[in-house]
Amino acid sequence: MPWWISETWNWFWYYRRGKIKFNVWDFGDTYNAMACNGETTVWNCYGSTPEAAKEMALVKLNLALKEESKERELVNQSDGFAHYHDK
Repeated sequence: MPWWISETWNWFWYYRRGKIKFNVWDFGDTYNAMACNGETTVWNCYGSTPEAAKEMALVKLNLALKEESKERELVNQSDGFAHYHDK
């Protein structure tokens, strides 16, 4: 499936309505979750159950949204990557 179909689907069903999209993966004895609200994404949120992993992802997403953005300066840009330093 092309990436733009997935992005359009996510925008239509999740982000447009202000919802949060969760993905949970089973790693045997633990679960890993990812949460995205369309602008900010957090990953590597572990839990012993799928619900605990989703709750951890929600907490980390709330912390990321509350965090004040720091002023940064561009140091280097190559191969499509940009490197910044905090001022």
